[in-house]
Amino acid sequence: MTSATESTSLGRAGDAFPPYPYSWYAVAFAHEVAPGTVLTRRFLDGEIIVFRTTSGTLSAAEPYCPHLGAHIGKRGWVDGEAVVCPFHEFKYAASGQCVSTPTGEPPRGAALKTLPVRNHLGMIMVYHGPPGQEPAFELDLPESDPDWHPIATKKLHFKTHPQEVNENGLDHAHFATIHKFRNFVVPKPMQIEGPRIYTEYGGTKPVPVIGGVSFHFNSVLIGLGFSLVEIAIQGGLKVRQMVLPTPVAERHVDIYIGISAKKRARSTVLRALLAPIERLLGWIVLQVVASEVQRDQLIWDDKVYLEHPKLTPGDGPIGKYRHWVRQFYSAS
Repeated sequence: MTSATESTSLGRAGDAFPPYPYSWYAVAFAHEVAPGTVLTRRFLDGEIIVFRTTSGTLSAAEPYCPHLGAHIGKRGWVDGEAVVCPFHEFKYAASGQCVSTPTGEPPRGAALKTLPVRNHLGMIMVYHGPPGQEPAFELDLPESDPDWHPIATKKLHFKTHPQEVNENGLDHAHFATIHKFRNFVVPKPMQIEGPRIYTEYGGTKPVPVIGGVSFHFNSVLIGLGFSLVEIAIQGGLKVRQMVLPTPVAERHVDIYIGISAKKRARSTVLRALLAPIERLLGWIVLQVVASEVQRDQLIWDDKVYLEHPKLTPGDGPIGKYRHWVRQFYSAS
């Protein structure tokens, strides 16, 4: 059997997927990384550790101790403001620097290689970029927003690439064929501002018995690892949606999904009364979003990547998107 990138007697089946883009990527939900926590997560071709010190300082680093190579994410722990290697109990600060050993001064140059890490809207984001360089852009979002409920979360794993996941939101035709939207509209064209793409669109989703529910979407895509969509749903509910693809191997992504409902009441009493209902509605939307993403998975699992697709006017701004994504890849 030939792979998608091999030539066959019928011609070339597909092109090689692009390499890992330089972007911010989700590696955990904030509620998973309480003070004192050490997590191991797949990231690109390997693994990283994400930990939070007792005081709350967040850190992400490559997992192997520079002393003798032990995996700190496997049986390591947090002690105060340091993470401890389980082999010889070398201690590393959130900066990655070795701060103590049981047998004397830390060896010269002993440090974990750290990655830029942020907490944005309940998502722990890590930056992948050229070695030794600062992030090319920031997400510029708060850790949380008091006008919105904490996110309901789900994590999925798909066979695809971050570029393809985000391209899906600009593929207007597939909203009808895959997601069965009716009356799909695009009130204004896609706007590009550096590493950001802004889009607005809407449509009606068929629903048994009641006929259908209208949705209006306002989205911003920041790099190829973070998208934030504010959705106005018929009936007055507003939710925020994050569907964040993180590459964990060649053509494999973990998709972190976060859904948050907006707090509609202004008074403290009403907010308290409505909070359980709004959180429940947010959870229901999460299940719907996950189900819709899995509809896309049925295509992603078996499709090939075409570097030069034969597009039609009805496909939406995919061509402009393909040009925009070039900034997230190495020029070499």
